[in-house]
Formats: sequence, structure tokens, C-alpha cells
Amino acid sequence: MKTIFTSLFIRPYDEGDLQSVVSLFYDTIHSVNLKDYSPEQSDAWAPKEPDLSRWRSLLKGEDTWVAVQDGRIVGFANRDGEYFDCLYVHKDYQRRGVAKALVERIEGRAAAEGHAKIRTDASLTARPFFERRGYAVVRRQCVHRAGQVLVNFAMERSIQK
Repeated sequence: MKTIFTSLFIRPYDEGDLQSVVSLFYDTIHSVNLKDYSPEQSDAWAPKEPDLSRWRSLLKGEDTWVAVQDGRIVGFANRDGEYFDCLYVHKDYQRRGVAKALVERIEGRAAAEGHAKIRTDASLTARPFFERRGYAVVRRQCVHRAGQVLVNFAMERSIQK
């Protein structure tokens, strides 16, 4: 069942959103992604003590958007040029149109800037979502992080203005 929240809105990321976004990232990896990754892999991907300076520069330097419902950040996405870097949705807001709204904003902005395609590195968990949106797997990848190997997929799709 598809549910679109009437009060869901997408707005640009603000530096004051940093803690909410980082917490959402951690919580999503340690709940939603546990169906595809082990607790050890999740800890390597999203450590309990995040590098806030890295997050600050990542989110500030890219085209970053947050999805807000009832005053709460329930998702975020960002992009650098044609590279779609992050897409995370709170565990309690999965399959409710949040990711779709964020992806449409990211893809629309990339197309408006004249990019012919958009690329991403999708997790095992996110791959089916991106495939439904027309992304194709370019290659399977193994990312080494904190002594763990995490599988993801380089994916891309054409976008048009």
C-alpha cells in the first residue's frame, strides 16, 4: 500500500540538521539494512561515534535535501554533480513515498543542471528500489571498511530535462 503524507515536504539541508541527519543514517543502517548486512558490517558502515566534521563537509558541499514530516526529519538525500551519494529514510517511514520524493528532487535538479545521467552506489538493501526507478547495475563492488567487506552496486540511469 502506497501512502503519501500530506504534511511531507522536501527542503534544502541546513547546518542545524546535522545531528538529526547523522542519527537517521546510523539508525537506518542499524535497523533497515540489517536484513542484508551483519551487525559487524553495519558497525563498520555506520560507527556509533561518527566523524561529524566529515559529515558536515559532505552535506554542506553537495546538493542535500531533507524530507520533513510533522517537524521531524524522516529522510535525506544528496548529490554531487551526476553522483547520487546518499539516500536514507527513517525505519518508521519506509515504503511511504519519502524516498521517491527525495529521488525525484535529486534527479530533477541533476537534469536541470544538464546532466545526461545519474550514478549511485546502491547497497544490497537499496538496489531493488533503484532498479524499479530504471537504474541498471554497472558492476558489483566490494567496499572495505574497518575490517569488513560490504557489497554494493555501481548503478546508473539516463535522465532528461
